[in-house]
Amino acid sequence: MSKSSSHYVCQSCGNISRKWTGKCDACGTWDSLVEEAVTAIPKGMKPGKSKGLEVVSLSNAVEAPTRDSMGIAELDRVLGGGLVPGSAILLGGDPG
Repeated sequence: MSKSSSHYVCQSCGNISRKWTGKCDACGTWDSLVEEAVTAIPKGMKPGKSKGLEVVSLSNAVEAPTRDSMGIAELDRVLGGGLVPGSAILLGGDPG
């Protein structure tokens, strides 16, 4: 979960301060600081750490992957026709 914090922005000059003061340190204007919320980006979500994604139009979409039959009709039906190579499926577990 991300931490939320706030900083104070001067409405006259745009100077940013971590703490509220009655007077802006940059321009000297009184009572011009307004609190703004700042949400920190979680560590794993910082830009530049993810692979680039490519947009593919639906008309150029790749065909449905091949599925390997399990040999059990009901299981194949539930899995949409069988297992897709490279997929991981939980066959049993606690509810929820």
